[in-house]
Amino acid sequence: MKGRHTERPIQKLEQIVHELEARDFHIHIAGPPYVVEMIRRSLGHDFRYFTLTAVVLFGLTMAALFRSTRLFVGMQCTCASAVLLTLLIQSMLGHKIGILTVNLGTIVFVIAMSHLVYMTFNWQTLADRAHRLGKESPDLAMDAWRMTFPPSFWSMVCASLGFASLLIVQAKPLRELGFGGVLGTVVAFASAYLMYPAFLRWAVPRKSKIAEAEPTHAFWSRRFALLSLGVILLGAGLGLGLSKVNTDPSLLDYFKPNTELRDGLEFVDRTGGSNPLTFVVSASNGSLLNTDEAYQKMWRLHGALENEKDVGTVISLPTLLAEGDRVPFSFLISYEKMMEIMAQPKYARVSKSFVTSDRKEAVFMLRMIEEKRTKYRVDVVNDLRAVCRKYGFKADLVGGIYYLQGRLAKLVAESLVTGLFWLNLLFVVIALVVARSIRGAFAMIASLTLVPLSMLGGIGWFHVPVDIISAPATNVCIGIAIDSMIHLIFGVHRAQRDGKKGWEAWVFAREEQWRGIVYSDVIIAAGFAIFVLSDFPPTQRFGLVVLAGCVIDILANLLVLPLLGGANLKKRD
Repeated sequence: MKGRHTERPIQKLEQIVHELEARDFHIHIAGPPYVVEMIRRSLGHDFRYFTLTAVVLFGLTMAALFRSTRLFVGMQCTCASAVLLTLLIQSMLGHKIGILTVNLGTIVFVIAMSHLVYMTFNWQTLADRAHRLGKESPDLAMDAWRMTFPPSFWSMVCASLGFASLLIVQAKPLRELGFGGVLGTVVAFASAYLMYPAFLRWAVPRKSKIAEAEPTHAFWSRRFALLSLGVILLGAGLGLGLSKVNTDPSLLDYFKPNTELRDGLEFVDRTGGSNPLTFVVSASNGSLLNTDEAYQKMWRLHGALENEKDVGTVISLPTLLAEGDRVPFSFLISYEKMMEIMAQPKYARVSKSFVTSDRKEAVFMLRMIEEKRTKYRVDVVNDLRAVCRKYGFKADLVGGIYYLQGRLAKLVAESLVTGLFWLNLLFVVIALVVARSIRGAFAMIASLTLVPLSMLGGIGWFHVPVDIISAPATNVCIGIAIDSMIHLIFGVHRAQRDGKKGWEAWVFAREEQWRGIVYSDVIIAAGFAIFVLSDFPPTQRFGLVVLAGCVIDILANLLVLPLLGGANLKKRD
């Protein structure tokens, strides 16, 4: 597959299949180029349709919540500008849209919108206070800007560090997402605070029907100790599923069951394997592979490889020589001479594909079975290396899409651990700076830990495959959770400056910021919910994980964080 337009050969093959298909003659296609093209089409379809639909859902949800055409136009313009500017800068710097950055536009839209939601609710809160006190502010938009800027700045720092933690991992797609995420986070912050205040000055504060039915002060004064304890225990229970997380899903998991592509892959997988793996082997003692003894040893290795559970069909040098042995009087020709004959142009130089010119290394081409695989691909390859050693050979080189997927899956798993470790380590420092107390920092760290613990543990318990496309959903939800926490903590600081202490300050902050926390998560969940309707399972899983993460974010920030950070547990509700 050469050149930039690798989809063209697949299109020609599909045309041939369509022309030859008949009631009694069916053709199934498999193989990495075909699978890659199908993934490319699915991602392209989702990028065009579902990203646009998600943006529309974001906008409709915002319009329903705020009931203001001016605010709706302002939010859409600001978020769209952030997305387009991010993509423009990324293109100017030579970074292309990849398998993970295909959802970068939606992520940047969400990050920008989060700043706007908090700024808008703070603007409404300030307007309500001024109306109650009879003191109208000359510039509510600038007051809301000042009130929201400090926590938004720290949220931007945390989100940037979260994406920056992906820059140090080995998986290139995750590094690309890390660069795009850092760029998008900074651009979204700048767009929100440079563009949106003008729209706030243009709009008129008003309460929506949802806001009119908001909980009372007495509701937020409750500590919800039992409910918070239940959330913590649920998070701990789900966290036990971390050991069950599968970061190396089957190739079949990338496509929906009972579709033409999935049926074809399953058929090919059952009849010899659907994923190629190549071994280059040499004799352990360094002997040549063109002798009768070497031929018999390679046959034994060939049979041992075929007997492995995860191996389907094997094609190797001994099968090539065995075909040559079927020719009459072939016993008069040595194996070395047979290899020389097969290296001629009239035989397509076939032997050169299976043995080196010095006759010290031979190729074994394996078709690996994806269905019912119980081990990681890297472990399967290590088992096959051991088989080679057992039969007197050593695997000098291992290649093929099967091994590449195994290595990539291992890098994704390591990247998840490395990224989350550095993010949590950096967040400890930021939590100490923002919270200004040991107890507040501990509460923030413990509440944040519930998010990845519940999400990844739940993924393990429900056997949801973690592929490279759906893996970044955890980072998205952690960023949302950090954003909510910092806004709540700054609300506590404002209450403390007004003379409130202890639990009273947390009640004030929760009553002030709950709308921003809940509604931003609701808007985000509404937008990402559309991905569940995709025909591409990794995109579906990405949307489902973000939905679950939004629920955990709300519970952790409005229940667990205040309880751990400020509640006097000796008092009763």
